[in-house]
Amino acid sequence: MSPPARPWREAVLCADDFALSESASLAIAELACGGRLGAISAMTAGAGWPRAWSLLPEIPDRVSVGLHVNLVEGRALSDAKPFRSAPTLAALELCGRLRRDALAAEIDAQWTAFEDHAGRGPDFVDTHQHVHLLTTIREALLEVVAKRGGRVPVRSLWPAVGPRDSFAKRMAFRLLGSKALARRLDMLGLAANRTFGGLQAFDAPTAVQQDWTELLRVLPDKALVACHPACAADPTDAIGPFRLAEYRWLASEEFAAASQMANVRWVAGPRAKAEGVAGGGT
Repeated sequence: MSPPARPWREAVLCADDFALSESASLAIAELACGGRLGAISAMTAGAGWPRAWSLLPEIPDRVSVGLHVNLVEGRALSDAKPFRSAPTLAALELCGRLRRDALAAEIDAQWTAFEDHAGRGPDFVDTHQHVHLLTTIREALLEVVAKRGGRVPVRSLWPAVGPRDSFAKRMAFRLLGSKALARRLDMLGLAANRTFGGLQAFDAPTAVQQDWTELLRVLPDKALVACHPACAADPTDAIGPFRLAEYRWLASEEFAAASQMANVRWVAGPRAKAEGVAGGGT
């Protein structure tokens, strides 16, 4: 007797780093127009290709567009000072030296820039390299959300799932505060997702298909999966080869077939809802 068929699971595929570079933005727009994406997370600070915003009218309405707050790469919009790296921010957090007021001012400036580019506010908010795991950044972000967006959903990072070799990343998320972030978002009714998926090995572009196949097998219902595609490998980008490999995989018929084989249905991304929590929908 054959085992019962696994029930269908719905998940959101979100492409991060829109506007980071021309190759990333073009790849993300192509995947969105091809029905592969449910969400796009767009940068204002640190954006390497401002023309990316001219592509937004081509993006289907079902694809939500959020603000990818950047505090680690490039320069700030609020004072033009260079950002610190994510490890440096973590060290400053540990020493109690992160300034919530300065962080909130920068996040607010990036929110304003999003409205200026898109002509509206973001559908959701997350951060580049997930630095809103850090308590001070988390609270600065939530302060701006309360002031500017009210019920705009925020990316949760707990629990995190990924391929077998992602254990170290999942543990790092937990140690940095992913569970506390999830509790805080749930309390405020702002969680954009029930589970976070992805955590692929950026240094192993040849393993993209294998890692994704493993991820699809373990992905729970109502998860959000971050991806980082680009249609060319930028030699100045440390994960350029991975971005290209992931783009080719996501654009392929093999990805569509693997999703169907795993009974994963990709749906529209998070948006603010008057009644509270926003999650993936059709």
